[in-house]
Amino acid sequence: MRKTQLAVIGFASAVLWGCGGGGGHPNIAAIPIQPPPSEGPPEATAPAPITCQASSASLSKGTITVNGATREYFESAPASILALREKDARGIAVVVNFHDVNQTGQSGAASTCWNEVGEAKGFVTVFPSALAGAWNAKGDASAADEVAFLKALLPVIKSKYALASNAIVYYTGVGQGGRMAQSMAMQAPQFLAAVASVDGTAEPEVFGLASTKLPPTTMSSWIIKTKKQADETEASQIAYWNKQNSAYSAPATVDDPIFTSRVYASDERPLHQVKISTSKLSGYGGKALTENIWDSLFAKTVRFFDDNRTNGTLHANQTIEESKLLETTKEFIPGSSRRWLTYLPSNYAALTAGGQKIPLVISHHGRNGSGRWQAITSKWHEVGEKYGFIVVYPQGNGATWNTSISPTNVDVAFELALIDELKTKYAVDPTRVYMNGASMGSAFTNRMAVQYPVLFAAIAPCYSGHLSPAIYTDAIVRTDVPMPTWQCRGQDEVPSDFPGGAAGEAAAQVFWRETVNKNSGVPTLQVDGRRVTEIWNNGVAEYRWQLTQYQPHFWNEGQAEKIWTEMFSKYQRTAAGQLVRLP
Repeated sequence: MRKTQLAVIGFASAVLWGCGGGGGHPNIAAIPIQPPPSEGPPEATAPAPITCQASSASLSKGTITVNGATREYFESAPASILALREKDARGIAVVVNFHDVNQTGQSGAASTCWNEVGEAKGFVTVFPSALAGAWNAKGDASAADEVAFLKALLPVIKSKYALASNAIVYYTGVGQGGRMAQSMAMQAPQFLAAVASVDGTAEPEVFGLASTKLPPTTMSSWIIKTKKQADETEASQIAYWNKQNSAYSAPATVDDPIFTSRVYASDERPLHQVKISTSKLSGYGGKALTENIWDSLFAKTVRFFDDNRTNGTLHANQTIEESKLLETTKEFIPGSSRRWLTYLPSNYAALTAGGQKIPLVISHHGRNGSGRWQAITSKWHEVGEKYGFIVVYPQGNGATWNTSISPTNVDVAFELALIDELKTKYAVDPTRVYMNGASMGSAFTNRMAVQYPVLFAAIAPCYSGHLSPAIYTDAIVRTDVPMPTWQCRGQDEVPSDFPGGAAGEAAAQVFWRETVNKNSGVPTLQVDGRRVTEIWNNGVAEYRWQLTQYQPHFWNEGQAEKIWTEMFSKYQRTAAGQLVRLP
């Protein structure tokens, strides 16, 4: 079996992946598309549809003004959203459902039950309403600007529920709403991880839009067909996503109890795919189909914003259990329970036999993040498995970290208690403890290191998070302990993206490079793919400043292993605080 087939089939659990196609649009590069399978046995009948129990009651109605027009929408969030946010803020996604013609957002919710599935699964749902019951799906310049409507609506929803501005989004719709879902995925894909359209692909006019209106993006797209009539733009839709995903090989084919499917996917990145499924069940739809879409595609796919050239990359959305992390909650301070995730290498027993100790890396998530999100984006635990060390992802209260210089900072107290707990519970080598963070977690890494540098053999505050310049003059800050430091940022970040801004970034560079580590002069330049790193090593400790090309404010894939092999693994700090360079 081909590599693509193996990768695609292994991706789904609730629904197996398969194959399908047609011809290409004349403006799109030719891509091999197989015809749909011939008709087989008579269709089976789907079970009676599960009706929505309280769709209207659970929806909130809102309006926004876009280009002078008042637009209506309905939205719903799980009743437990505050608890969900505290546990895993980045695990809360937003699903946008586009209704069919002659419906509203409210009636579209009633026919799909997306809000009820969101309540059960833990995501926010949004149901925009078309003007007069019909979407401007063709992008007619004289009619409603649906792209502007969507771009205005999503920030409102994310702000209401205190989600990250780049929280993951999924588009779906039925009939004309399916056409809209595909069209919006083509025109407004910035935070989109996947699109699923039922009985609809984008209108012919959308494929002819100027390239400036169709930004480059990879995509996981599911085209679902529950009716027998042909879709005139199905072949063009397949060709469009295949070109975006660089998937030019023939599709894989798989049957399952519900669908006959075809899947085109990239060998290098199997989630960059387009799947075309024809239902075997007459009348299959409603809540049953909604749950299927969520469980087999949306819940499994996330977008990393790690490359501005392609709107990032798609990755598997792993749970704590799938990542083989151990979740622990403990009350170090009375009345305040704190959580963290721990990864032990699979050969932990062998590594620690006979009283041997192994290194520890502590990695902090960013604001509106979580330990789980830091795990799947940084993949420190995968590096720990490969090189034999423990990894811990602490969880900040309120999905953030307190970077105050106050001596009573509660997060600092938690971190100190956590390190003691880990040293007691596991075979941690106290001379090889390392600290890392992203965004606000990077700022907190700085905060810990300026006061307690002797606890760590090296630090890597990446990507971009800094303390205010005034903090470095506080009496609590130590400058007498050499600290190998690796700082990095995305070249496309802007100062408003990260804590501390430009002034904090400049102050942090001077503090670690010169004030603490006594480096001066011209650095050595290292170019590693998109990463360009300046390395100073003529002072009392090494300092690195790295820029990653085409990178926004997001972790860079492969960064953790690079930090480990080139810096962390090379240093330890003795009980007396002396820094030692390892062979």
